[in-house]
Amino acid sequence: MKLFLLISISIILFIVGQFLFYPFFGLVEPKIDGIVFHIIESDRKIKTSILFSFLLSLMAILISIMWSIGRIISPIKRIASVFTVLVIISIAVFIRHTEVKAYFTRVVRPTILTNGITSLPYPINPVNFVYYMFGGLIVGIIISYFLFRQSRYN
Repeated sequence: MKLFLLISISIILFIVGQFLFYPFFGLVEPKIDGIVFHIIESDRKIKTSILFSFLLSLMAILISIMWSIGRIISPIKRIASVFTVLVIISIAVFIRHTEVKAYFTRVVRPTILTNGITSLPYPINPVNFVYYMFGGLIVGIIISYFLFRQSRYN
């Protein structure tokens, strides 16, 4: 029964990820005067939206595995562990957001916005945001495991 619930949650998260891909990254991409970002997907074999959705479904699986391995059974500790993972992912996304904003503000914007051009559409693939989210997921899982696991001696 638990496996069925886990698979169901993962599938739901994958589907939700497909619907939230463009709105989520529209919010995450920095706002820079003169540059209007247009979210695009990679021309690689795996689209960025699929990676994003897979990451969301993987999140449920990895958290469940962490609960099992760390013997995290308390509902409060489980909620705290999920919250910890989400906070670490948010920090990773914020770091990437800051990097993109700094790069476009200092390098791209002054170079492109010349000769009277006041606004420029710029296609951007948020695949690196997904990679940062994955890194945040892994770090969050590790931190949560060590913070909330039950000692073998209890």
